Amino acid sequence: MSYTKVNYRDVDPVADGLYFLRDALGCENLGFSVVDCEPNWTGKEHDHANGDHEEVYYLVSGEATLYVDGDEVALDPGDAVRVAPDAARQIENGPRESTFVVVGAP
Repeated sequence: MSYTKVNYRDVDPVADGLYFLRDALGCENLGFSVVDCEPNWTGKEHDHANGDHEEVYYLVSGEATLYVDGDEVALDPGDAVRVAPDAARQIENGPRESTFVVVGAP
């Protein structure tokens, strides 16, 4: 089949509000995740230097801040930010729920 369709709500979360869709979609070279953030939630700081894996964070709804190597990047719905593999990144959610789509690839 030349396509795969999946609803993220049909995938078991790997953590509270974090849904990895790569396997469910059958992706071979692309990571695709949805993050539903509770108000005032803070994600884990991390990087992807070992895997040379860049990511794009796209804010679907809500408001949040993405910290990249200590820089504060305020996000509104519709904003997308590309983060280099070796850059430290961390999401901090605002006072209401938000939803992110995170896409990554080597």
